[in-house]
Amino acid sequence: MSVTFVLSSVTYAMKAQDLLKRESIYSSIIRSPDVRAIKGCGYGIKIQSNCESYAKKILQLNGVSILGCIYD
Repeated sequence: MSVTFVLSSVTYAMKAQDLLKRESIYSSIIRSPDVRAIKGCGYGIKIQSNCESYAKKILQLNGVSILGCIYD
């Protein structure tokens, strides 16, 4: 199972991916209609759901706002 964090821009998606990589959390930047339904730009970062809470904490501590979550 995976979760996609909806972010405000591709710039934040790239920053988030870099921050998570430093903590050994694999992620991929996606652009999809599901993400666009929550935020117009349509960018998000997809991770495995078993590390969701840790990933959220990393992003929030580093100033990356999560606008919403999509669960697959």
